[in-house]
Amino acid sequence: MNKVYFVNDTSDCSNWGCRATTKAFKKMILESGYEISDTLYLSSMQTGDKYIPNKKLRLVGKYSDSIVQSIPKGHSAIQYFRRQLVQPNWNKISGKRDMIPENLSEFEPFAQKAIAGEILQTEIQCLKKCDLVVINGEGSIYDRQRKGRMMLFVAYLAKRHFNKPCILVNHTADVHDPIMAEMVSCIYPMLDDVVFREPLSAEACSNFIREDNSLLAADAAFTYRPMPKTVWSSVAEREGYFSIWPDSAVGFNPQKPYICVGGSSIYLRPDRPQYDPIPGFIELCIALQNIAPVVLTAPCQTDEKIFRPVAKELNLPLIALSTPTQQAVDILGHASAYISGRWHPSNLALTGGTPIVTLTANTYKTQALLKQIGLDAPTFDALRLHEEKESIVALTDSYIKEGNELRQRLRQRAEELSKLTWQNVRYLHNRQISTEIANSAKNLFHQTV
Repeated sequence: MNKVYFVNDTSDCSNWGCRATTKAFKKMILESGYEISDTLYLSSMQTGDKYIPNKKLRLVGKYSDSIVQSIPKGHSAIQYFRRQLVQPNWNKISGKRDMIPENLSEFEPFAQKAIAGEILQTEIQCLKKCDLVVINGEGSIYDRQRKGRMMLFVAYLAKRHFNKPCILVNHTADVHDPIMAEMVSCIYPMLDDVVFREPLSAEACSNFIREDNSLLAADAAFTYRPMPKTVWSSVAEREGYFSIWPDSAVGFNPQKPYICVGGSSIYLRPDRPQYDPIPGFIELCIALQNIAPVVLTAPCQTDEKIFRPVAKELNLPLIALSTPTQQAVDILGHASAYISGRWHPSNLALTGGTPIVTLTANTYKTQALLKQIGLDAPTFDALRLHEEKESIVALTDSYIKEGNELRQRLRQRAEELSKLTWQNVRYLHNRQISTEIANSAKNLFHQTV
């Protein structure tokens, strides 16, 4: 069985969408007849070890570390002195830096360091062992994010130095940053397949890709389906059924219409404008409750920080971050509407035909999703909730009034996108078929000789 090195496994993240899409995508790989032999997790790509470029200083650092580690733990003063005074200055003196290239010009020099055994030895061994590399891009390629730079560098190593097939799929690429755009423009043409999950990325990267190695498909999250409502609601209506400590879902009645509200990937980030969304969400939820009861959702840790105070202030049910994926699909898929700046939860809501009202996110992905599903509507500014409140409420109300006709149309489009998700593994299918044909021809030759 062909061995896959699976890059950017986001299942180690608590985020609803990360857990959902990675699980679905890995299932596609396995059902295509491949074995995932090694995995590079998102947590390792976001923050990694640093190294010292100078070999002599590297030896000094190595010996000093071994000396300090040999000191008994009771000598806390020595440990404190090293941590507070020596280490910060040593980092500056030694030039300690990240192991991942910061721009395209560093790719080859860093590749030589990796081949020489100075950096990324775990990743190098995985590349040597595998038959092909599958990179689960998701939303990692934007700004100059380390996770995006790392996946592009792994792709460079795979193609340039190990001659391994490599595909980058199931992803958004926001290439507004010129440094990231330059890296993308070099790496994408090398790859054996590039599959985008939404149309704006495909358009943005149209000058960077080959016609024979790129495609617009859909996110693996579209493969989920909510349970039939009559079956689900009879179980879910039990008081506090979705309460997961310390959050409470008391008051959530799935038998009645309800509106789900989520946060946005733009909030509480050091690389985005600072904004306190809590007062805006309180006002928005008060207004929405004139239409239907509101159920708060926390698909991400930042959403927990935002919605716990909102839930307490308004006594609203809050669906916890640790809610299992399929339960989240059921809740979102049966809502009357879903308001958020979250990509994957919006995908999950659409699988049940739930109309989505989108807020801006950390990239243009929520605008892209509206285009993908054919909803002619604005994406509201998540950093101006007070000003956008009335428009958000009006659009939500209009969607709910459209009723089953709109839900059926959205459900049908989600079904179409669900079929398109399999295009993320088209290269695996084609390669498998080519291998089977070659083996059959080989066997036939030996039989006739």
